[in-house]
Amino acid sequence: MDREYALDSEVQHTQQMTWGDSEQGAQLNEFKELMYQSILRSICRLVSPAGRTLLDVGCAYGGFLKAAAAAGFRVLGYDIVPAAVRHVQKLGFEAQVCGQAADFILTSEPLDVITVLDANIYWPDQPAELRQIYDRLKPGGLLVMRVVDKSWLAALGARLQQVTPAAGEKLLRRAVNDHRFSMPLGNLLGLLENTGFRIVSASPRGAVHSEKTSLPVKLSFGLGTALWHTLGIFLAPGVVVIAEKP
Repeated sequence: MDREYALDSEVQHTQQMTWGDSEQGAQLNEFKELMYQSILRSICRLVSPAGRTLLDVGCAYGGFLKAAAAAGFRVLGYDIVPAAVRHVQKLGFEAQVCGQAADFILTSEPLDVITVLDANIYWPDQPAELRQIYDRLKPGGLLVMRVVDKSWLAALGARLQQVTPAAGEKLLRRAVNDHRFSMPLGNLLGLLENTGFRIVSASPRGAVHSEKTSLPVKLSFGLGTALWHTLGIFLAPGVVVIAEKP
C-alpha cells in the first residue's frame, strides 16, 4: 500500500488478482451474472437499450459487455490488461487497451451509458477521471458504478492497531492494498455532485456479485442495506450508484 502509482505496475498487480488472471477472470463472467442482470434492470428502467451505446470502463473479460449486448445495447469497453481486451475482442466486441476515458478512441460520439463496475479502485485521480467520464456522456446520459467501500474496515484496522498491532495491520492491508484508491461512499457522492452529476440512486441492493457469494458476505450486504436505508450508515461491502449528466 506504500507503492507509488505507475500504470505498468498496476497492470502487473491486476494480473495477479482473480479478476485480472486470464483463466480466472473469464470464469468470473459467469460468477457475476447475478450482479450484471440486477444492474442492467436498473439501467433499463431509466433508458431503453435500443439504439443506445454503453461503454464499460474496466471491462475485464467482458462479462458485463456480453450481458448488456444481449439486452440490446451497442457495447464498447476498455481495460488496462491487454489479455482481457484480447479476450473481449474474440467475443466479438469493440475494446481498447487504455487507462483513462480521455484516451479511449473507438468512438468520439457522446455516450448514453458509462458503467464502472469495481474499476474505480484503479483511479489514482478520481476527480479527473470523473470529469473525463462526464465529458464523454450525452446530456441525460447515465454513469453507473459498482463501488467498493472499505473505509469502515480501514478505520477498524487503525483502531485495532492500538491494541494488537499485527491484527490491525492485517486489516489495514486488506482494506487498502487491493482497493487503495476507493473512498467512503459519502465522499464519492459529493464528488459526483461537484463534477456536475445528479445522483439518481445509491444502494447496496444489486451489488452482490453472485448467488454463490459466501453467506457472511450476503449477511453483511443485508445488514448494510438496512443500515444505509434507515440510518444513513454505510457498512456494506459494495454499493451501486447511478448518476445522471443533466
